[in-house]
Amino acid sequence: VTPPKDLKGALESNFHLEGAERLLEGRVYGPECLIARNNEIYTGIHGGEVIKLTSNHVTHVTKIGQPCEDIYEESRCGRPLGLAFDTQGNNLIIADAYYGLWQVDLGTNKKTLLVSPAQELAGKSINRPAKIFNGVTVSKEGDVYWTDSSSDFTIEDLVFASFANPSGRLFKYNRSKNVSEVLLDELAFANGLALSPNEDFIVVAETGAMRLTKYHLKGAKAGQSEVFVDGLPGLPDNLTPDAEGIWVPLVQSADSEHPNGFTLFTRFPSVRLFLARMLALFELPFRYLNSVYPNKFSQRFIHFVGHMESITVLAPKRTTVVRVDWNGNIVGSLHGFDKSAATVSHVLEFQDFLFLGSPTNQYLARVKSPKAKQPTLKVRNVRVEGEGLEASIGVPPSKATPKPKAAPSTTTPKPTTTTTTTTPKPTTKTTTTTTTPKPTTTTTTKKPTTTTTTTTTTPKPTTTKPPTAKPSTTTTTTTTPKPTTTTTPTTPTPEPSKPQVKRTVPEKPAPVEEDIPSD
Repeated sequence: VTPPKDLKGALESNFHLEGAERLLEGRVYGPECLIARNNEIYTGIHGGEVIKLTSNHVTHVTKIGQPCEDIYEESRCGRPLGLAFDTQGNNLIIADAYYGLWQVDLGTNKKTLLVSPAQELAGKSINRPAKIFNGVTVSKEGDVYWTDSSSDFTIEDLVFASFANPSGRLFKYNRSKNVSEVLLDELAFANGLALSPNEDFIVVAETGAMRLTKYHLKGAKAGQSEVFVDGLPGLPDNLTPDAEGIWVPLVQSADSEHPNGFTLFTRFPSVRLFLARMLALFELPFRYLNSVYPNKFSQRFIHFVGHMESITVLAPKRTTVVRVDWNGNIVGSLHGFDKSAATVSHVLEFQDFLFLGSPTNQYLARVKSPKAKQPTLKVRNVRVEGEGLEASIGVPPSKATPKPKAAPSTTTPKPTTTTTTTTPKPTTKTTTTTTTPKPTTTTTTKKPTTTTTTTTTTPKPTTTKPPTAKPSTTTTTTTTPKPTTTTTPTTPTPEPSKPQVKRTVPEKPAPVEEDIPSD
């Protein structure tokens, strides 16, 4: 395993994730995966439910597992880890860690099992069932890509999986044939997935190796894999792709001063075996007691020891989300040290916020998105004429007074408005009109905006100068200036500020708007 990169350059520490706002605190437990549609966020939580969040309301969507009392019965409750909207219908594709890969019709709640946890699946060396159904994504053609994180242990014994040899796999499920084809095997806890914009390759997160692996789906390298990003400063989880790249949350950070248990003993298999056996011996009395006399205390203790939540208290304070482009370059990162948004497993960019999912938090966190969306100005209907210029743009333009045109003169160096030579210099101060007509050689001008008679003594106009532009006072020009073609003033128009959407956490629990089916 490549050591984690130093926190410099694109990984330099900042504080963007600090002070995260906590939504629905105490009402959602473990919102692991987040997807959004029609201003609603869908997520799976402890207890086996898939819910959707609309403003301050929580609505039950479906449940794959069986009714259960508490999370220590997780294998009975079910645990939805991966969610994806179907591209072939109004369906939700669910990867439940215990119950397999499912398709749920969002209109009728009809459930269809795609891949069973009892099904023997192909592997590099040996066929075996999947033990942890985790990440899922759907291609434009409807093919379902999904990951099996481990074929040795269930998620209840996640700590044991960290000591085992890599057994994760990447699959492609073909609907027409109802077959899952193995693409990669022996992955170090295969987790989140991201299809490229052209769907010519797919990226899978290897949590146990702190890296991303690229698998080519099309082209000359189809069927081949390579390291996409290596040496991440933490354990990658669910991946969120967009047109520019991938959001990579690190569910637990790691660096040279804070090594991670997943990778600490990778090169020492005998040490890993010893630790796994010691942990099993520690659990053995409680497992025996529960088999003879089932009780909640033993079940809770076994769940606490084997589940990853038992070691989150030892995790470093740093929370990190990495931004990667489609060439495998780390282009940015977000950090926090106050644990206001700890153990981040998913990043959802939604309504100018980053919503941060977690397998352990009892709330949904969010921070402002660092990618500010700037308003777009569109220029249209531009028309240039001899006397002026008219422009119309998508936002109201600022008012500006154009520079006045100097009066032309042909016989005398000093421009006048009469043909006599004893006329004093006229004042050339501008008025608040938008255009100034050309002066003539008659005794009066033709309908200017401010009527002025040109006698031998020209009084100064009482109009004041506009504050937006300084008029020219030159009176010795002998050539007629060309009309200006500037469409905007020299001072740029300030960009309008974006409206901010602020959600408040209500005091009372959010209502569940439909009954939970007993299935």
